[in-house]
Amino acid sequence: MYRFILIFTFSFLIFFAFAQTEMDTIQPEKPKKEKPKKFKAKKHLKAANKMMTQGNIYAASDLLEEIMTQTPENVATAFMLAESYRIARDYKKAETWYSNVYEMNPVDFAQAAYWKALMMKMNGKYNEAKKIFDDFRKSYRGADQHLKSWAQVEAKGCDLALQLIENPLQLNVHHLNKNINSAYTDISPILWDDTTLLFASLPTDTVIVIDGKDVANDYFIKFYTATIRGKHQYSEAEVFRKFNAPGFHVANGAFSPDRDRFYFTRCGEFKKGGKILCSIFVSEWKEGAWSEPENLGTKINFPEHTTTHPFVAPLKKGTEILYFASDRPGGKGGLDLWYSQINLAKKDYSEPKNLGAKINTDRDEATPFVDPVSGTLYFSSNGHVNMGGYDIFQSSGSAAKWTEPNNIGYPINSSTDDMYFRINDDGRMGYFVSNRPGIISIRGETCCDDIFAFEYLKVIYVAVTGIVYDEDDESKKPLDKARVTLSLESGEGILQNIQVGEDSLFGKKEYFFPLNMDKSYRVAGSLEGYLTHSETFNTNNLTKSDTLTVDIPLRRFVLDKEYRLRNIYYDFDKWDLRPEAKLQLDTLYNLMLENPTIIVEIGSHTDSRGSDQYNLNLSQKRAESCVNYLITKGIQKERLKAKGYGETRHLEDCRQYSDCPEDNVSDCSCHQNNRRTEFKVVGELDAQLIYEDQRFGEESEIEKKPKKK
Repeated sequence: MYRFILIFTFSFLIFFAFAQTEMDTIQPEKPKKEKPKKFKAKKHLKAANKMMTQGNIYAASDLLEEIMTQTPENVATAFMLAESYRIARDYKKAETWYSNVYEMNPVDFAQAAYWKALMMKMNGKYNEAKKIFDDFRKSYRGADQHLKSWAQVEAKGCDLALQLIENPLQLNVHHLNKNINSAYTDISPILWDDTTLLFASLPTDTVIVIDGKDVANDYFIKFYTATIRGKHQYSEAEVFRKFNAPGFHVANGAFSPDRDRFYFTRCGEFKKGGKILCSIFVSEWKEGAWSEPENLGTKINFPEHTTTHPFVAPLKKGTEILYFASDRPGGKGGLDLWYSQINLAKKDYSEPKNLGAKINTDRDEATPFVDPVSGTLYFSSNGHVNMGGYDIFQSSGSAAKWTEPNNIGYPINSSTDDMYFRINDDGRMGYFVSNRPGIISIRGETCCDDIFAFEYLKVIYVAVTGIVYDEDDESKKPLDKARVTLSLESGEGILQNIQVGEDSLFGKKEYFFPLNMDKSYRVAGSLEGYLTHSETFNTNNLTKSDTLTVDIPLRRFVLDKEYRLRNIYYDFDKWDLRPEAKLQLDTLYNLMLENPTIIVEIGSHTDSRGSDQYNLNLSQKRAESCVNYLITKGIQKERLKAKGYGETRHLEDCRQYSDCPEDNVSDCSCHQNNRRTEFKVVGELDAQLIYEDQRFGEESEIEKKPKKK
């Protein structure tokens, strides 16, 4: 019987879930038949393949090395050996063997060039790797065509890495010592309380040797805690007496916002083919103790698929969002990030939905974390443009609507795998996990995961505050029970903006939102009996901490009250819109988007020159030009009415001004003022308007007030 050397890395969350899938989908193209060898390579290869599917990667590598000494020309074995080193994250040996494979048979194993370049990239050889990626995209004609698109992403990653290294983040990175990190795997760090670090680990200083299928409990990843004794000083870690379970890997702890629930992952059930399955569990704080953990059930833990990396963020009163990673059907590929809304009153989880194409790729996304202060989503991905394997990215939004992710930069990200980003509530320091050189290693300099701490050298805190008030109230007394939302400006219109905050102003207080630097925002106020209104601002070019003040005036909902649309004027005897007029109509467009049930009349007027009937016709055409413009922008025609008033409602008599001619040749400011356009709210939709709530990717109904008479 072979003695299997079992490797435990962060892979019990990533690799164990996907190693078999990856090996199945990236098989070498069939080489030309070779002459039979006396050495029984087929038998040994079968054993090596079995080791790999069981997670005994080191043992597989050792056996494959032995086979290669006996059959040095066996390119298929060489490819499998390269694969084993890549999966074991021994990038240097993997690079060497992929290179050997490509030199031995560049036709049947053309894909080896891609994997060689990827290993070079993860060894920090960016310039050399980029050239191979570019050449590979041009020349590869093999079956694995997805490698060509991946090569394009990886080539961009080489360029990005060089840029990020030239412009490092202003922070310090500290590798935690042996009181925390061990030679195998140490992952998922969070603060259990102000003085306790909770993490998951398989601590041992020697290679674990397992005979056959028996796996002792000592070989499972468990929760550990250590007391924080000072800056980067920790007590020796001890096994945590809660949540661990015999026969399961346990990790990925996350509190609910009120810290009354604790979510985590258990992995242990094996699917056919050796793929390990993970599920999310939750424990509740009841009567001074944590309850027995419960499986979240098949709605969250999809049968026969992995569900892991839980994180819970607040959404609005009575509702939270559970984010997690899963390879369930309906994703973009590999591990995707998903979310489910939690109804706290009913203790119910909604059907999970995918975070969407901006976040998820055809490869893997994992370890989501939402900063409780800024609301920023951090996650790791090997599918977005990155420096190495998994990089940490950030995005703003919620549920299924997010901004394009940004790479958070070097030195948190490196040429290796970087995951599990967590930032403390004070925003000054946090933790992440990496297998970069310098870790405490059981075998090879990048085999395993260690926990790192980081601390920003300079932190700028930016926020916005303000009141919501009646625009007719000169005292600007704050309105009670107003609702305020904060959104990131997309530059593509209000419907494309991404809501990142919500506040209800009970007790006539000010609203308050933390902000991120160098962003454009829109803050909107709403209240029963008023038209919703928004204001825009940005946080560009700030050099120190600051709290911006943006007050929001609301206009009372009054039927048939006319409001002037400034600067919507027309040339004499014309009805087409001037460019400046379209800018003003855009403000009405935004108003109608923010108040999606109102019906608006647009009224247009002429000056006194021309016959009454001619001016009525002209003003009607002017009003219709405004309505048509709004319809082309997406406002439903049922919500718009065009009314031409001709010269029946002049603001003033222009005959009193000597510079205002009665002929049709010249013009004056008085005539221009009379050629105005106004709007008024004339009603509301009788039926409920169905609209798409883009945060959740589903249709919702707007709650309607009784129609005003």
